[in-house]
Parts: sequence; C-alpha cells; structure tokens
Amino acid sequence: MTLSRYLLGLAFLAAQSAAAKPAVLFAFDVYQYDSSRQADVLLLSDTVTAIKDLPASGFLVAFSLEILLTQVDTSRAMFQVHVVTLGPPAHTYSNGYTVEYGLPAIMRDIAGKASSRYTLKTTPISVIEVDTSACPFNHHEAGTFSFEPTAHTDIYYVPNSLGEYYFTAVKDLFETDYRLFKSLLNLNLPGKYNIILCPCPINSVIWDKRFGMAVDPTRATAFALFAPGTNTVDPFIVMQTAVLRHFGYAPAFLTEGLASYLSFSVFDLRELIRENRLIPLKQLLDTYSYFRTEPRIADLSSATFVKYLIDRYSLARFRALYKEADDLNLAQKLEEVYGSTITALQAEWLQFVDTLTILPVHYKGFAEKAEFMRNYPAMLRYAEAYVNVSATEADSLASLDLLQRASFLTGNYYRASEAQAALTRLASGTAKNWVTLAAYKMMNGYYEEARADLMTALSVDSTESLARFNLALNYLSVHDTLTARKLLQEAVAAPGPSGGGESRIMLANLLCHSVNAADRALATQYYNEAISLFEQEAQAYKASSTAYLWMGIAFLGLGDTGAAYDHLATARFLEARPFYHGMIDLWLGKCADLKNDRTAAREFYGRVLAVSSADYHQQEARLLLETPHRQ
Repeated sequence: MTLSRYLLGLAFLAAQSAAAKPAVLFAFDVYQYDSSRQADVLLLSDTVTAIKDLPASGFLVAFSLEILLTQVDTSRAMFQVHVVTLGPPAHTYSNGYTVEYGLPAIMRDIAGKASSRYTLKTTPISVIEVDTSACPFNHHEAGTFSFEPTAHTDIYYVPNSLGEYYFTAVKDLFETDYRLFKSLLNLNLPGKYNIILCPCPINSVIWDKRFGMAVDPTRATAFALFAPGTNTVDPFIVMQTAVLRHFGYAPAFLTEGLASYLSFSVFDLRELIRENRLIPLKQLLDTYSYFRTEPRIADLSSATFVKYLIDRYSLARFRALYKEADDLNLAQKLEEVYGSTITALQAEWLQFVDTLTILPVHYKGFAEKAEFMRNYPAMLRYAEAYVNVSATEADSLASLDLLQRASFLTGNYYRASEAQAALTRLASGTAKNWVTLAAYKMMNGYYEEARADLMTALSVDSTESLARFNLALNYLSVHDTLTARKLLQEAVAAPGPSGGGESRIMLANLLCHSVNAADRALATQYYNEAISLFEQEAQAYKASSTAYLWMGIAFLGLGDTGAAYDHLATARFLEARPFYHGMIDLWLGKCADLKNDRTAAREFYGRVLAVSSADYHQQEARLLLETPHRQ
C-alpha cells in the first residue's frame, strides 16, 4: 500500500466515525511528604487531556498513572485513577471519583522508596471536545501497532509510518547504544523493552511535554514521536527505562543524567556556559525546579554532572548516592556521599566540563550519530568543531567530508561548496570529489565553474560515469539539450550506478518529446527499466526516498499521474533534506499541472521557492509558475 492511499484510508476511517470526542482537561500534582516540616512538598505539576473511554497512561515521578474518564457532563466528571509504584516492592492503588470541575480527587499515602510517601491530586479542569481524526491511534488497542523484535527491544510502529520505513535504522541506533550502556552499568534484568514509535502524539499516552517522549518503567515501555518534521527517537528513552527498572526510583536529575551518560553533553554544555545560560546546581537538585527549568539546560546539566560524578569518583559511589536519594534529600545526600558542599561540587563539576579532553574521534562519531538521527543542525555543529581540532591529514579529510555533508543536509550549499573545495584540494586526485564540488556549484547556479570541475573529473578518470551524468544535468540546466542527450546516452551505455535508473529517466524525458516514434518507444522502455531498478532498490532499502522520487518521475513520463503522485508523496513523506524537498515539490507541481489542478501546482512550485532548493529547481519552478508544464 502506498502512503497516499494509506492516508486516504485514514481519512475515510475518520470520516466514518465521530472525530470530535468528549474529553476532560485534568491537572495533576504530585507531592512528597516532608516529615521534618510535617508538610507536603510539590514535586510535579502538569496537565493531561483524557478522552472518554480511552485510558491515558504515563509515568509521574515515582509511579505510573492511568486515568480513565468514564462519564462527563457540564458540571462534573467521573473517572478512575490507577497507580503502580516503581518499587521494589511495587504497590498498586486504584480508586473511582465523581468530582465537580475545579475540585481535586486526592490519593494519599502512595508508598515510595524507603519510607517516602506521595500524594496525587487529580483535578478535572473543564470539559472539552478533542478531534481525534488527526491522531486516531491507541496503543492499548490490539492491532493498531505492528512490531518487530530486536535483541533487547520490541519496536512497535503504525504500518506505513516512518517507524516502519526506518525500522532498521532505529533498531541499529538503539541496539548499539544499549549494548554499551548495559555493559557499563552491568545491567542484567531479564525481558525486553517495548519501544513505541508514534506518528503523532497519541491520546492514550501522558507525554513528557519537555521532550515529546514518555517512559513507563513499570510496563518496560517507552514512547517517541517519529513523523515528518518531528523526531524524538533517541536511545535515551531505552536507557532511562532501563535505569529505573534496574535500580529503582531516584530523582529525575539522577535518572535522566545517568540515561544521558553516553551523549555528547559536555560539548553541548560548553556552549551554554559560553552563552552564560547555566543556572545554579542547587536549583536543579530541587525536583519541582528541575522540571520547570528550560529542558535543554536541565538535561545537559544533569547529564554532565552525573558523568562528572561517575568519571571522577566511580560508578560505585554514584550507586550509593542513587540508593539513598529521593526528591527531598538529594542535596543533603550529595554532600554526605561525596563529603563536600554543593558549592564546592559545582565548582569541581564546571572545571571537569571545561578541562575534559574531547578527542577528534568523538566529534566524528557524534556527528555521524546526529546524521543517523536526522538531527542535521547538531551534525553541522559537531562537524565544524571537528574541523577546528583536526591536526592530521586523515582527520582533516574526514572532518571536511562531514562538514560538506552537514552543510548540504541543512540546505547551505555555499558552505557545502566551500568545504568540498577544501576537501578537493587535499584529495585532488579523486574524481568523485570533483563531481561533488561541481554538484554544489550547480546548486548555487555556477554552471560554468561546475562544468570545468566535471571536465577535470573526467580527465582524472575517464570512466567516471557519474561525472558524465552530472555533466548532462549541467547542460540541461543551461538548455543545451542536444549535448545533454548525447551524454545521457553515454551514461546509460556505461557500466556503474549512473548508467542505471536516473540516467534512463532523464534521457527518456528528452526522448518522449521527439517527433521520432522510435525515440518515444525507447523512452517508454527506459521508463519501465528504471521503475524496475528502483523497485528493487526500495525492496532492499524501504526508506529510500530517492527510489520513490525517481519512480514518481518515471510514472509521470508514462502518463500515469496517479502512480506518479503516490510515489512522489511517499518520497516527500520520507525525506528530510531540503534539496530533495525542493526537487520533489517541483515534480509534484508538474504532476498537478498534468491533472489540470493549477491551484495545487502553483502551491507546489511556491514551496520550491520557499525552501533551500537548488538554483536549477528554483529556475524551473519560476518558469512553471508563469507557464503550466506539459509533459
């Protein structure tokens, strides 16, 4: 099933059911009892929307919470509250309430670690309606999510969502980091973790609004958002679930810090320090303040502080702190376990962050990991830093290669061209580097310079068919179709990747306009051959957005606008790179024009001009805005 048909199916199902569902906005507050003051201390305050008959579950401080709204009217709400503590030992609490809006339902004396006690206040605020058509999924409902197992996880996804397409990438990311983390902490709990990749913020989850994710260690389950423009898939969710399951409860400052031990937090915190955005450590040790602190500051501070404690004083000592600490005594236990004041520990921590050596291999590894996670801005920052610390030729080559890729992925083709030019100077004997440099120059509109670079590439290696293919695109960009046709014919005839699908499609796009019937027949042959090649690629790598893109172009050449739109829409759904966004939108516009939907076509062409697309794509979009395309 293609993506567009899948989305149409969702729209149909939503239309068949009432999209607007009765719901109630709840506030919840969690307190811990302070026996020294004989008073409850507020730890967490947040809200959740509960839809009638749909349980919403999540993890709050030291226990899991599930709210089920059973009845609702204009004056009051009837609901059930279920609580399961993390333990050990685990305790279960359950109660039903009928409460007027604005009045709290109170569950007291919830057992925590040692002798700690918690209170949960659940307050219905107001009755509302929620349109569920945009996100109709329910993880409690069997059959909504499919799953595939890995060594340590079961990864769930909605069929035909990004989770399914990128399953292999997510699996490799989680397994690699978890194996290292497991070895570091000597984790030995049996069983797996359930990782649920959500295509939208599903209403059956109480989300951590700070990071757009959720962990529920009592159920060994974690949730992340994975959709176009939103990606919170991070090994952190597996690590924190593992920490809480294995070691029990501790304040979020410790659990989140430990879960981020393998992150690049030291480098990122240095940026915050340079920006003078750090806040006092003592403020972060207060759980309520920690949750109220800007998430990035809290996250990086906890991660680097825990790393400092472990690396400077040992994991065993940190475990001793973890065992004793709760949300009221963390500052006190820190001073007791480490024999130092909070002020002294803060100074030592910041010195640790300032003086810790970051090796070039760390910049390289985290830049590649950021690329893997499609966090291209972070990749760019790490690549820039890698360039600055590169002292050997090998590091210079690797860092410049990362920098040019990161610049391309963030849509800065001038910066990409500069980095690639420096890389080419270091490795001028490589034809591939000249081809890449020429590609960036064409994206920036420097066609003559790009042509010279491509000729240099061919002089270095006359068999470099990729150079010939790009040279054909170069001539097409300056409207020399005769030379482009000759080069594409050579590329199709030559062995290698550029003699495959792309060259066939570009040549077919020229031949299909010929007055010669044999040319038009050959164009049809090339389109079909290319589709076959790209179908094989998509089967081998499900998330290959370029395979769907080129198939969409081929189907458009064959006049099948339905199949063309399906494949182009799938490519757009999978793609996160601005260059390809521009290219896909250009062809979606052409598809709309062929379907005589001029309004949609103009919208697509406008998108090409609104993003960091290539110069030649923007030129064609401007032209097509004035004159509709005819295939």
